[in-house]
Amino acid sequence: MDTAIKAEWYDLADADREGFLAWLHGQHLPALQARPGPIWIGHYERAPQTGTSNPPGYPSRVDTDDPSVPRGSQYLLVTAAASPDVFFDPNLAGKTDAETEAQLGKRMEYRFGIFIEETRVSGPDWYRHLPGTGAPPAIQLGNYQTRDQTDDLDLALWYRQMKLPQVTRARGCIGARKLISIVGWAKHGILYEFMEMEPGEENFEQRFRDAGLGERWTGRHVLKIVVHAPNGPHAGRRIWPPVQG
Repeated sequence: MDTAIKAEWYDLADADREGFLAWLHGQHLPALQARPGPIWIGHYERAPQTGTSNPPGYPSRVDTDDPSVPRGSQYLLVTAAASPDVFFDPNLAGKTDAETEAQLGKRMEYRFGIFIEETRVSGPDWYRHLPGTGAPPAIQLGNYQTRDQTDDLDLALWYRQMKLPQVTRARGCIGARKLISIVGWAKHGILYEFMEMEPGEENFEQRFRDAGLGERWTGRHVLKIVVHAPNGPHAGRRIWPPVQG
């Protein structure tokens, strides 16, 4: 089971983009995928954002104002493994040559986190992307902190009473996994997996709202419970490996 997740967020300068992506997709990621440890690797480009995806009347979203938290969001690299031990084993890391260091140094506002799976549910399209068939074609990865144990408890209840049941109904959804952080700024994470992302979609929140079940949660709105990472949620399409069809 791919129950350990490493997520890496970053931006690229326009001048570096074409060359970096050619190297990353043509050399670096195939080499990483060939090593022992990773079950799948997916590279995602964030969907264009207009900042208008929340319906009227929703509470304001709270992002961290900690200046030490990098703000990268254009690209998201996700690596899944059977155990978080994979990400801490120096024997699996491999040597970094000068070219690799130079290329990776082009990533701006780089941030990473390592998570383990707390729970997961399947969506209605689970059968279209079975376990073991690689990185999902589209994802949304949220990551955030809570302020105290009351927030932690409310968040756990909200997921189980409303959000994860919505996942089981959401159009095009493969499934979701709730994550807990081992390394990184965030304490909590959520990875939603989808078969596609339509033109104009900024994230998948409207699909969850369309699934209904909002009446199942009568507590505080989740936007009052969590403090988000900068520039989230991070939703986008897979650009490596290329999506077929």
